[in-house]
Amino acid sequence: MREYGKMERNELEQLLSQLQEELEDIREERKIVLGQTGIHLPGSTVKKYEVEIKALEEKIEVIKKVLAAKE
Repeated sequence: MREYGKMERNELEQLLSQLQEELEDIREERKIVLGQTGIHLPGSTVKKYEVEIKALEEKIEVIKKVLAAKE
């Protein structure tokens, strides 16, 4: 992936929107999967969701900062 600072504003906005949608989808999936009763899930499942969510949140924050700097 290209460096965020070198991307055009519209590209960053599109990427930000895409990442926010992906984050929302993962949170919803996590809620559904972990909310099921009667199904044993390994601890790695919870960790997997935490890692994915954290990575997306970090990317979103970086893109927001780059966008703010471009104003």
